[in-house]
Amino acid sequence: MRRTFDHLLGLPTPAALAVLAASGITNVDVVPTAAPPRQKPYPEDAFRTPQGEAEGYASTRVIAVEEDGRRLIVSRFLTGLWNQ
Repeated sequence: MRRTFDHLLGLPTPAALAVLAASGITNVDVVPTAAPPRQKPYPEDAFRTPQGEAEGYASTRVIAVEEDGRRLIVSRFLTGLWNQ
């Protein structure tokens, strides 16, 4: 039987990994999306990076779950620019 993991969609990656680990699912592949860059980047795109995430400006979130929870597809979203 195939399990669904819709409850993980939208969660920050660390939280989703913790939920999976609590369910006994470990060694999960985390695959970032590879959208092409914009032709005319927005200034705030500079914060949608690993460094921007470390500084609290962005968050990597789950957008899809595959292989019964063994693969998470994630994308980085801006989350902290509006608090300045």
